[in-house]
Amino acid sequence: MKELKSTIYSAILFMLMLGVAACSGGKKSEEEESGHDHSEMTESEDGHDHGEASGGHDHGSHGEASMDEGEGKTWTPSGNGEELIRSDFHFIAGAMENIAPEVTEVASDNVLKLTANGQPVAFVFHQSYGNIGMAVSLNASSFQGTYKLIHHASNAHNHEFVAVNGNNMKLGRIVQGDEMVFDESEFESDEDWINLRVSAAGTHYKGYIGNKTVTHGHGDKMKNGYVGIMLDGTGEILIKSIETVPLEDE
Repeated sequence: MKELKSTIYSAILFMLMLGVAACSGGKKSEEEESGHDHSEMTESEDGHDHGEASGGHDHGSHGEASMDEGEGKTWTPSGNGEELIRSDFHFIAGAMENIAPEVTEVASDNVLKLTANGQPVAFVFHQSYGNIGMAVSLNASSFQGTYKLIHHASNAHNHEFVAVNGNNMKLGRIVQGDEMVFDESEFESDEDWINLRVSAAGTHYKGYIGNKTVTHGHGDKMKNGYVGIMLDGTGEILIKSIETVPLEDE
């Protein structure tokens, strides 16, 4: 009987020890799991807080915004000329009858043919921009007068521009109707089709023919405005494409 009691006692003690061990093992497992989760949370939260504190988070948002803003847009003509102008642009000077827009085909490409009647006219995209780069593939061989790429435009009396008349390029701005020329230069081009470009980045303004810088000037930044085309002359001008891309300050 004494031996039986001893055996029962030993068995009970052994079961109790197993229970304690199981509890300890479970607690350790929970602590390890909790510690792992906490470690991940701490790293994540610390990275986020650190990013905000250092400006990293804002920079990340700015980087995403810059990526979105930096995605250029290319406009090409199609359909009916008048409907196209009404849909994609609005006039800040002149009217539809001053340019008689027509979509036609040249060398398998759709082009927008504008026939200017001598009345100054300007049409701009609906979206406004700050820093901006703009490139227009055009043919002005049958046009007599001045054509401009305009930006930061609020109306015909307030805008910045790169203007071409013949082989002369002017770069500048008009404020309250007063013209200020940043730079002016002659350029050479034997081609009927040219890629006329302008960039406004911070206080730096440049005019190009293709990749060649023709004019370069500086001025205070203007408030955001529209971008588009202004004509002051007579004859036909053909437009194959218009590209716009937001820029960073230089």
